Amino acid sequence: MRIGEGTITEILDGGLAKVRVNRDHLYVACSACFGAEHVYVTARNSLGAQEGQDVRYEVQDEHLIMGAFICFIVPLFLVILGGIGGYSFGATVLSALIGAAAGLIVSAVLVKLYDSSLGKKIDTKATITEIIETEDDES
Repeated sequence: MRIGEGTITEILDGGLAKVRVNRDHLYVACSACFGAEHVYVTARNSLGAQEGQDVRYEVQDEHLIMGAFICFIVPLFLVILGGIGGYSFGATVLSALIGAAAGLIVSAVLVKLYDSSLGKKIDTKATITEIIETEDDES
């Protein structure tokens, strides 16, 4: 289980909240945060935290290894395989680049399909576990 901290930026319907997570407490899906300064996580808000409050949340990481494999290893493998296949088909550098690009496109589609199917099978949302009291809240 991973624990992170963030600030609630929006209260959503269905007992959910949108939490802004900075780089120090970053734990989100592999492709959602690359290069971003702030990332938003949708979390179950069973504590009734309000907009602007700092919160601590937990994310179950049961599927972390499989997700990392799908997000990083499979695309790398498909780009290499596409490059080799393209080169063996056309025997030029251009055909190898076209094959690698095709492998990259196929891997992007596979990652997107995996992400959407995982979201339907299990609840991957974070859960707010604590409202962090700051000095501004106490006064």
